[in-house]
Amino acid sequence: MFASRSGGARGQARIAYIVAGVCLGAAIVVPAMFGGRAERVYRDSIAQLAGAGHAVSLESYRRGWFSSEATVSVAVGGHGAITLVQRVHHGPLGFYNGWHVAFPVAAVVDTDPPPKLQGVMDKIFGEAPIVISSVVWMGGALDTYISREATERADPAHNFTAKFGGFNSEVHLSQNAYTIRGDAPGITAAGAFGEAGMAGLTIRGESHRHSSGVWLGNKLLNLSRVNYSVVGSGAHGSASGLVQDIAFAGLTEIKNGRLDIRETLSVGNIAAGALKLGPISLVAGIGNIAPEPIAQFTNAVGSISHSTSDPQAQSQMLQEKIVEAFVAIVKESPILSIDLHAASPNGEAVGKATLGISPDLANDPLIKSSNPDRGIAAQAWNKYGHASAELVAPTGFLAPLLKADQLKQLEQSGILARDGANYVCRASFKDGEWLINGRKLKLPAPPARPNLTNRRS
Repeated sequence: MFASRSGGARGQARIAYIVAGVCLGAAIVVPAMFGGRAERVYRDSIAQLAGAGHAVSLESYRRGWFSSEATVSVAVGGHGAITLVQRVHHGPLGFYNGWHVAFPVAAVVDTDPPPKLQGVMDKIFGEAPIVISSVVWMGGALDTYISREATERADPAHNFTAKFGGFNSEVHLSQNAYTIRGDAPGITAAGAFGEAGMAGLTIRGESHRHSSGVWLGNKLLNLSRVNYSVVGSGAHGSASGLVQDIAFAGLTEIKNGRLDIRETLSVGNIAAGALKLGPISLVAGIGNIAPEPIAQFTNAVGSISHSTSDPQAQSQMLQEKIVEAFVAIVKESPILSIDLHAASPNGEAVGKATLGISPDLANDPLIKSSNPDRGIAAQAWNKYGHASAELVAPTGFLAPLLKADQLKQLEQSGILARDGANYVCRASFKDGEWLINGRKLKLPAPPARPNLTNRRS
């Protein structure tokens, strides 16, 4: 009987060892198996971002057993690029945004924040890490979480204090859609200079790929308050100001088979010394654009950026695609419109402008030039562009904005004209000339662009 029990115990132990061995083997082998899947999904996610118009490119990807390391470059306007180092932890199990569990996933990616940004934030507001964590789901969706805790810093030696309310943001990306949201309660700084602050920053946006291939959606950035109070010194007196309810909004949609894009800037009120304005709204929109050329151009940009051609050849191909898209868009006679409304205690200023370009440009040999980057936009505008604009503002509206001699100079030049109790500016552009309040105005020609292709090293 004892031998029977002993044999049973040994059998159970053997089974336990086998199970433990299988689990250990799975823990070792499975992450390596997921490494390939993680890399494919990761590369596809970068391609999706690039295809959505974001200047993102993958510089390198080094795959390991349990994790990999990627280097990504993000272009920042015309100011170069930011390089991000990302550590890709292979699935199927991962932790993100703290200790939130994700299963099953291809990978969880931790991104090192740009050192300069981290350093500046720490120096001004006190030390706290910027945490960037992404979940790469099995189906290819990508969720990214960015956060920084609230901090404050005091420097008695320099009579300086600063507070940062922290921030949280999320970006959810799939093959045909993405959403973004972010919140930052506020920032304040005070010292010998005075004080300044910002409060109530929110970011919202969503976009989806239309059947035509173009990306549609909306975006919104709200800022509830910006304030400052500067202590005067020497010849400069004290100054203070308050701007409230600032909003940047954008909408891209399809109307009657045509692309319609609208951007809006609105401000609730501005108070700075004698200046009192608000509400203010500036709306710019362009419509009647065929979506197909935009989609074709976006696809072409992605193909060119991933091609093996040298940078100069890529630049040339990109310029050619820009011209092709421009010609296709011009054929539909799109119109850019701008509307302005600005209120003040002394009345309301109203402005409207429309700009367009003749579809005849598409047949001009100019547009088919073999060197399309040399002033083609200015030449095309002078030959085929047309515009009209009108601004009407009460005399009392402009008084806090301009000095008396500046107003007088604008009147003498013909840019402003009196019309009863208002100043008006009526302008039109055609055949390369501006007509403002009935007077021809010749604008100075822009400086010639240097021909860099003929320079010798």
